[in-house]
Amino acid sequence: MLAGMDENANKEAAKAGAPAPVDYDFVELSRTFHELSHSSRETDEFDLSETFHVRGNLTWPDIFKEHRVVILSEAGSGKTEEIRQAAMKLRADGKTAFFLRLEHVPDGFEGAFEIGAFEEFEAWLTSEAEAWIFLDSVDEARLKSPGDFAKAVKKLGARVKLATQRVHVIITGRTHAWRPKSDADLCDTAFPYGAPTQTVREDALTDVDFEGDAEENIDTEARTSQGKPTIFKVVGLDDLTRNQIETFAQARGVTDPKKFIDDLERADAWSFTGRPQDLQEVVGYWLKHGLIGSRLAMMQSSIERRLTERSQDRADVQPLAADKARDGARLLAAATTLTHDPTLRVPDGSENTKGIALREVLSDWDGSEQQTLLSFPIFDAAIYGTVRFHHRSVREYLTAEWLSGLLQKSASRREVENLIFRNQYDTDVVMSYGRKLVTG
Repeated sequence: MLAGMDENANKEAAKAGAPAPVDYDFVELSRTFHELSHSSRETDEFDLSETFHVRGNLTWPDIFKEHRVVILSEAGSGKTEEIRQAAMKLRADGKTAFFLRLEHVPDGFEGAFEIGAFEEFEAWLTSEAEAWIFLDSVDEARLKSPGDFAKAVKKLGARVKLATQRVHVIITGRTHAWRPKSDADLCDTAFPYGAPTQTVREDALTDVDFEGDAEENIDTEARTSQGKPTIFKVVGLDDLTRNQIETFAQARGVTDPKKFIDDLERADAWSFTGRPQDLQEVVGYWLKHGLIGSRLAMMQSSIERRLTERSQDRADVQPLAADKARDGARLLAAATTLTHDPTLRVPDGSENTKGIALREVLSDWDGSEQQTLLSFPIFDAAIYGTVRFHHRSVREYLTAEWLSGLLQKSASRREVENLIFRNQYDTDVVMSYGRKLVTG
């Protein structure tokens, strides 16, 4: 399958009721990762998208060496297919590796295996071998019920309880779906691991040249630190590099990759190429038109595509005019941008007070229209009873469209400017709305 875009595209198509897109061959891109600061796990309120990177240029061999890892990235970045291929690579090298869907674990552990089998898992438990277990993904596990992720982790933790020292656990999730403190604490408890520590032999202290490199005189023997689980290392999946973009484009049918890259540069369209799923759209546009459109053209094309119902049957049952869908998306974008709160709270039964209440913004829309709008892939799927725009740049562009519309309708430009700026103590300042909404 194609690196990083097939899984998300299939999910979006299924969500919209449309046939899933064709699968493509996986493109090996040698993806890299960066480790996030441990301080980010101090509170669930921490915004992981803004945390410090303490170590970069990590590769899959680096990840394989770790015993507890969480891989975070945004939708469409390719994490699902990456870990699927990682599991297959380990198995090809003679290692024991499994790929499981977390959302399937609570109700049927035996059927959650997509790579490897339950019988193979049971055989490994009675052996002395190492194993790598890839769990995908935190956000999918919480789509049906917010508590399903905890159920899945606890159930799997109990299954591997007698083999925690020889199992490598790699969990994936979307950045905003991972709760830095409570999820890390949950996983530490479910998958404890005693980290090896360095000890110094008494005879190694004899004639040590402390002015030189003392490490040569230290014998590192593995010793388990009982009762103190290590922190899961949290890493982010890096955006695609220029070379990876070129490799991907060639694999998808671009016969002149140099011209493709030059066109990207000329159009300043790099922001549309960081994730494989988005890059696939750019490649498709280039193959169809023979060029990369301007940033404006690419943005408009992407929004139009993502606000279009692809299933005629679904469109007949839940009709939503294109103009109304665009107006609704603009209003939601403006609300989230002006309040600095990117989440929208939806009435899906989850107990949640975070985010902007959708009903407050689209107060004149009925429930069916609201659900139809949120089903479009311009939004990510609901987690914890909230949704977000798939791309921040799309959200900001739609906000600009909303403001432009106000300028065209308003008799006073000052009224519109007052939504953004205020003069306080003879100083122009940018407005901060907090949770106050502007629904005009």
